[in-house]
Amino acid sequence: MKFAAIDFETANQADQSICAVGLSVFVDGASTNSRYWLIRPPKGYGWFQDDFINIHGIRHTDVQNQPEFPAVAPELFTRLAAADIVVAHNAQFDMRKLIGTAAHFGLKVPPIDCICTMALARRVWPGLDGYALNSLAERIGHQFQHHHAAADAEAAGWLLLAMMREKGASSQ
Repeated sequence: MKFAAIDFETANQADQSICAVGLSVFVDGASTNSRYWLIRPPKGYGWFQDDFINIHGIRHTDVQNQPEFPAVAPELFTRLAAADIVVAHNAQFDMRKLIGTAAHFGLKVPPIDCICTMALARRVWPGLDGYALNSLAERIGHQFQHHHAAADAEAAGWLLLAMMREKGASSQ
């Protein structure tokens, strides 16, 4: 099985404000490739809210000379389309950001099947105190830099694999 795990960081609440993209590709239960892009949000959506900066540490000065989303979209879309499934923790958020940003630039997101590791964890491990990515990663013994898009994407992938193992599902 080949899947791609994704994560986005944003400058503010706007769906078009992606400022970082993380992608981690897993093949047959192993992480095979990870990518990280800093993205300059489009004009009108590039203001960075202080509370967002406090979460991910990305500032306007970090992205001002970075490409806008259309420059990375072809590679990102190709990798997502090549996967059997796409994984994201709180997938509703990530898919909304992906679709909103793509639409802003007139880009069409390829058809993808997306699994939400947060929703899945609620079914696999009911009754936990919380289902935040960092809490669940700690539960499976995965250490990572939370709110770094590439690290979050990879953590979501390892989380899916841990849940699959627990339920006896094969990743092959």
